[in-house]
Amino acid sequence: MTDDTPMSNIQGPTTVLYPVNAQQKSVPQGPGELYTPAHDYHTSVPIPRQKMVPPLTLGTYSDDNMILEPPKEHPFEDGEFVSPGFFDRAHHTWFSHHASTADWTYAKRRDAQQILPFLYLGPASMARDRGFVQNEGITLLLSIRDKRSAIARLLSGVKIAEELGIQADAVDVDSEQELISLYPKIIRAINQHISSGVSARPGLPPRVLVFCESGNGRSASVVIAYIMSMMNLDMASAMWAVHHRRFCIDVGESMQTLLHSYQAILDAKREVAKARRQEASTSSSLAIQPPSHPGGQLTKKRSFIEYDGDANTSATDENTGSSVQKNAIQVDDNAEHPKQRPAPFIERVV
Repeated sequence: MTDDTPMSNIQGPTTVLYPVNAQQKSVPQGPGELYTPAHDYHTSVPIPRQKMVPPLTLGTYSDDNMILEPPKEHPFEDGEFVSPGFFDRAHHTWFSHHASTADWTYAKRRDAQQILPFLYLGPASMARDRGFVQNEGITLLLSIRDKRSAIARLLSGVKIAEELGIQADAVDVDSEQELISLYPKIIRAINQHISSGVSARPGLPPRVLVFCESGNGRSASVVIAYIMSMMNLDMASAMWAVHHRRFCIDVGESMQTLLHSYQAILDAKREVAKARRQEASTSSSLAIQPPSHPGGQLTKKRSFIEYDGDANTSATDENTGSSVQKNAIQVDDNAEHPKQRPAPFIERVV
């Protein structure tokens, strides 16, 4: 395959199948065998096959166009992903993106692609491309790199950022699994930058280039997680949206599992935020409209002192004529009272 080989005949991710590595072996059968197999026998646990189907809601199969619309709501609490007043500073059109499929060539893997009007995804070489950074109006170079690269001071983008007077930041991780705890922090950093008002040219929003060494692995997962959080999309839809723009992303089985887990975390955060909003709404309505009572009088709950006074009132025993406590009468007459029940243990007779 050459760098200019067109790949337009490939219409996005349809079905991704992973081969089953388990060896299959049939159980011996015959008149002399003691057992008859009821199903196929495997000598090892088969690997489940992963499937991903492009969502029809983000485009059409006829022309394979991608359509991303601004979310109708942000179902998370303030401070989770955005600061208070974020949507007053960030225009809603920044979260709208319509794109048609262009003929993908192998050479385009070395370029950066625009996922949203303010969000780009690409390899580290594009962060060092001064012409690209200036022409596209990039204002933040965000590196997702291994900690070993950080020690060697690689994949930083600091040098170009200092020369052009823009910002640079880096997220250092030991492994892919560490990313799931860093997704919210990265998303907040991106949102804080685009709402800061920094712009390379008048009329352009602040723009962020997210990159790793290849632009296909960890940086792609960060962009997918951002779209899941801010566009209210599930993992499959967000992954297809990024794959539509950058065909060469490599989100393997382990990364898909990680993003599935992140989707479950987002669902839980939505439920918690919804419950707190309902609780706040109920509390405010009760404060404004106190409950009504018959006769217009509020009932008073008895205090512990009054309750103890009732318990200490005495009565006269009909048989002996002596004064006894009411509680004592209730205990004697009630066989179900805890004091009348048999003890769980008895003393051993020696």
